Amino acid sequence: MRDPVDNMRRVDPYYREPRGKIRFSKTEVLHIAVAIGVLSVAFSLIMRNSTLDPDDPTMNIILIAGTSFILVVCSFLFHEFGHKFVAQRYNAWSEFRAYPQGLMMAIVFSIMGFLFAAPGAVYIRGMISKEMNGKISLAGPAVNFVISAIAIAVFFSIEPGTLVYVVVGMLAYLNAFLGLFNMIPVLPFDGSKIVAWSIPVYAMAAIVGAVELAIVFLYVI
Repeated sequence: MRDPVDNMRRVDPYYREPRGKIRFSKTEVLHIAVAIGVLSVAFSLIMRNSTLDPDDPTMNIILIAGTSFILVVCSFLFHEFGHKFVAQRYNAWSEFRAYPQGLMMAIVFSIMGFLFAAPGAVYIRGMISKEMNGKISLAGPAVNFVISAIAIAVFFSIEPGTLVYVVVGMLAYLNAFLGLFNMIPVLPFDGSKIVAWSIPVYAMAAIVGAVELAIVFLYVI
């Protein structure tokens, strides 16, 4: 069956896909809040032995919690928003839903000293073509790559040893890794849908992520 969007383009050469508004439901906001809260706790557990303020243990805990929150919002949440907002621009229903088991897994693994989680995903329904689906899927990793690029650029202009220096370096690494990890070209990762749409676009995005991660490993970590 021919794609409905392609049919409209054939009938009307001036056809433009509908553009929807950004919107959130109360259920979605609750799921986002729970996912952010649990992931922030998981990051804090991983960083529990870090010393961001050696002179004040209480402040050190606050800084760790704050850093964890920033990392979660500026990596995981913005990645999901990339998917959501592009899907909604195509007038599709698009909402985030948390995975309780995946969030529990995040806590368990963080206690063991490392983070592995499937906190949730953006669900999409609507008249979505292969091209639209590819662009929606690309939006998440693309957000991560942009944030990582900005963090890398800022990192080299900050005085070493400061808290900001540490946080920006972590942002550069986490976003480069998360974006590239999601480019794996098999289901359920974003890369599988990007490849189905455009192999050249996939290759360019994957190269960007690989270069960023290489820079992070060579000069940031």
